[in-house]
Amino acid sequence: MNALDQHDSPSRSIAEFLKAARWKHALLTTYALSLSYFESEVLRVLLQQGCDDIWLVCDAQGYRSSLLERRSMHVGQEYRIVPVGLANGVFHPKCIHLISEDEQLLMVGSGNVTFGGHGRNAEVFEALVPNEHATAFSDFADFLEVLGSQPDIKIPRREWIEDFAGRAAQAAAGGANQSAQPLRLIHPLGRTAIEQIGEVAATIGTCRKAKIISPYHDPDGEAVSALLEAVNADSGVVAVTSEEPSPFPFSDAAGWSRPVVPQRPKLEGKRFVHAKWLQCDFGDVSLVLSGSFNATRKALGTTDNVELGVLRRVAAPEQLLEWEDCVAPDFQPAERMPSGLGQAEIVYASFDRHDPQKLTGQMISLHEVSGEWSYRVVRTDGTTHSGTTALKDDGTFMVVDQELELFAELPALQIVLKRDDREARGWIQNEMLLSVGARRRLTAGALSRLMRREGSDDDIQALMDYLSIAADKHLRVFDLPVLKSAEHDEQSDSADAAELVRVNLKDLAPMENIPEGIAGAVGAGLGSGDQFETALVRLRRMLLGHGRLKNAASRDGLSSSILAEDEEDVVQRQTPEQVTYSLGLQDFENAIGTMIGECVEHTDRLPGLLTIQFEIGMWMRIHRLEDIDGAFEFLGSWLRRTAQRTTQRQDEVTALSQHFVTSTAIRAALMTSDSKPEQLVGLHDDLEKFFGGAVDRELASASLIDDADKGFAAALAQGLPPHDLNAALSEVLSTRTRRQQLEDVLSTRAAGKDVSADWAVFQSPTGKALHASLHRAGWEKRVKRGIANYEACSHCYITYPRFEKSVFKQERIGRCIHCEKFSLDVTP
Repeated sequence: MNALDQHDSPSRSIAEFLKAARWKHALLTTYALSLSYFESEVLRVLLQQGCDDIWLVCDAQGYRSSLLERRSMHVGQEYRIVPVGLANGVFHPKCIHLISEDEQLLMVGSGNVTFGGHGRNAEVFEALVPNEHATAFSDFADFLEVLGSQPDIKIPRREWIEDFAGRAAQAAAGGANQSAQPLRLIHPLGRTAIEQIGEVAATIGTCRKAKIISPYHDPDGEAVSALLEAVNADSGVVAVTSEEPSPFPFSDAAGWSRPVVPQRPKLEGKRFVHAKWLQCDFGDVSLVLSGSFNATRKALGTTDNVELGVLRRVAAPEQLLEWEDCVAPDFQPAERMPSGLGQAEIVYASFDRHDPQKLTGQMISLHEVSGEWSYRVVRTDGTTHSGTTALKDDGTFMVVDQELELFAELPALQIVLKRDDREARGWIQNEMLLSVGARRRLTAGALSRLMRREGSDDDIQALMDYLSIAADKHLRVFDLPVLKSAEHDEQSDSADAAELVRVNLKDLAPMENIPEGIAGAVGAGLGSGDQFETALVRLRRMLLGHGRLKNAASRDGLSSSILAEDEEDVVQRQTPEQVTYSLGLQDFENAIGTMIGECVEHTDRLPGLLTIQFEIGMWMRIHRLEDIDGAFEFLGSWLRRTAQRTTQRQDEVTALSQHFVTSTAIRAALMTSDSKPEQLVGLHDDLEKFFGGAVDRELASASLIDDADKGFAAALAQGLPPHDLNAALSEVLSTRTRRQQLEDVLSTRAAGKDVSADWAVFQSPTGKALHASLHRAGWEKRVKRGIANYEACSHCYITYPRFEKSVFKQERIGRCIHCEKFSLDVTP
């Protein structure tokens, strides 16, 4: 689709695309920005469609102008606005990326997020979908990733880049191209647009004429001249789109070696033409670039700007525009637009999601900013709160002030940073309110259906959306351990029962319906009186109970029913990977992974987050995706990651310790491969890491849910006779860990005895190299105990490269690529 409003090809409006599906995620990029337009015409529609992950990314100039719109009541509360600052150019791409459960739409064009850009002007937008333009979605993912990797481009928040790039790449992987010559997206982050267009043109042949529509030109027409040269065009045409003087110097260009003449494109109406259109005609085919590129040296001939355009080949009979001759208008150079931050300084700031008294942010500036600044938080009615804060070298800052809580939930808040005669201003985002949208979709009805195991795909997605944002608000619910039936009976009359009895083992068996009144045993003692948490406890009981959803058999993609022959080519079943994406499991696990990664200063949150990650991940794979192999692989990877991330006390039974010990036993019980001895070593090694030392058999058994008919063991066994999980755990603990084996290796060699190469610790390539080194003369100079908690060579003290560090962490054997000596980690 393109929106140059031709008589025979009516185009759809931006609003129609916004209403076309129940979008879940939305990214809009722009140079100029009107918040009044965005909130009234774009945001309103997106919210009505159920979209509440909305990112508006704009150039620093557009961001500064938006700060004058104090009547904007949704900024920072219903959507995020992120400024982008460049030293010598502008952030100029205009695109809209919309994502729903099962489809994506990418619009790339010329219109800014303003009344003019989305309606009043004549603009061009290309509407792209993955099943026709897979390569373009791959190009868009690359564009975002390159944008995020540019150190000179100042972007205060970058997680949206990875999120939308990942979704675009996934759409590309599952999509297709409509043509053998797929359209491509090009940008100047690395090479100029003229270079890229010239390379493509050279593969087509001789260009007869290049036609250009652009609202802006260089006073000397330099970019047009360079483009004609790059595509080897015989001549050029520059569009005349109004009765006003033109910014292109037609009188000079008529005498060029590749002359340029004026022509008028046939467009509907008398609107201002803001579209950018470069068309190179090669006889039977044309090469067309549309998007954000103006016909200026800055846009086409340098890598200073951030631009984005669609490059496509069009057959001559399918020409998209008609042209007619006209008289060259008078020349009037265009007003020079500001390029780069220059002396301007702006601020991005947000309230902490958990603490309304904490405000963090970053100043975007090309100048030195470190040191003390005064700040002022400003309400729309003029009320302010002031203080001082210290900015780091990169402009980041943090304010903790109990007075800020009075401002946190107010709309249209701004922050002003001031030092001497310098002043920077910006919007304040409220991360807590921006996170509320997902809970709005997790309704009482959705919770009720999920607890009854009748939840729909929408209900499951709402749950994961909510936990993706607010999991750390409910960690105490997921910290509660599972009690065995006997323990439940013993504790039920105890004064401490409210703090101990949470999930009864007898409720973990598969079941069709939850009995009425089951919340009575789990609802007490949560402390806050929040019925939502009581509901989450019951919901967790459903997750651990592993009861199948009543309507699961009729789900698209996973039904076992057989299609009639005449339907096989029509209906395409979804793979588990596609269902994973459509239900948001990937987004959920990415979000939980991010929360886990942010727990460096709050390690007390780790157990609950790891438990949520495990319980949701296993339940989804087993009973929604019916992917038993995937669940078994996930269980193993979760054990390894958890062992590396946290250390737990052995004498305290928690939900996390129960899952870790029981999952270890399940893995051991279900092993059937020839590498079982090595795998048992790995499991015992992970147990040691998890408990921070040698594992006490009795204490570990206290955390074992040993009834193989209950929980994940029964589901993973797939109907086979139940396994003895106690015996499986004993088998793991009877196998010597890598640490223990390496201790034995050192003591045995110190006694002058050889060590068998059959030991599990020697089976990897690094282990084989260690064994060979141990049995050569002078081994004591090449092999030594590693320094405790030291991820570097204990001989020459040089840090291990990434691969060698990974081997050292996994196998406890460090091999230095510099001195070629070995360091053995034998620290418990």
